[in-house]
Amino acid sequence: MQGAKQPRILILAEDTSVASRVADLLLERGCEAAAHRDPADLMAAVSAQAPDLVILCVPAGLEPNYSLGAALCGVFEVPYIVLAAVWDEASASAAAKSGALAFLASRYPQLHHCVPAIMAVMERHATLRGLERRVVRLEEALQHSRTISAACGVLMERLHVNRREAFERLRSAARARRMRVRDSAAGMLAALEAINELGSTPPGRGAEPQCDRLRSSVPKSR
Repeated sequence: MQGAKQPRILILAEDTSVASRVADLLLERGCEAAAHRDPADLMAAVSAQAPDLVILCVPAGLEPNYSLGAALCGVFEVPYIVLAAVWDEASASAAAKSGALAFLASRYPQLHHCVPAIMAVMERHATLRGLERRVVRLEEALQHSRTISAACGVLMERLHVNRREAFERLRSAARARRMRVRDSAAGMLAALEAINELGSTPPGRGAEPQCDRLRSSVPKSR
């Protein structure tokens, strides 16, 4: 897509030939790819600028670095996949538990078979993240709507006006204070709650005992 941001992918691989091959294949797909041999260098790059995806390349006979993968997901919220030389069910299960989006197996030089899966996983993750952000925005909007509705209900009861008039008064008050309507509504409800708490405080447990304590702490004049 013209004008779209290039996906940035980081690759961790001890074998430079594998890393270069994977990077070249991703570059052909319009991605920005960079390879690292040292996990510390990879994490430094992730910390400096979070990539869209991290690929952990695992040669035959070695276990993936699941602690590294867990840190990518848990600390940096960066998705990662494992690209192994051979398929191993136990390793694939462990990778999934550590947060890996996929466990792919392909020997060099057949790495090109994994590229479509890599692109699909990355696009799917981006779609899910977009949906999550949308859900959060909708929940926030719903909460703000409930706050404004509750404040309007209070004004309707106290001022004997309809809902439209109550909202207009709430909005006018917000404009006068240069506040957002939802913030003005939340402040009004908080003040009302505080007043209700004072009204429900039993005698002898409210402001008078506090005043007595203050008076007792003042030295008496002689």
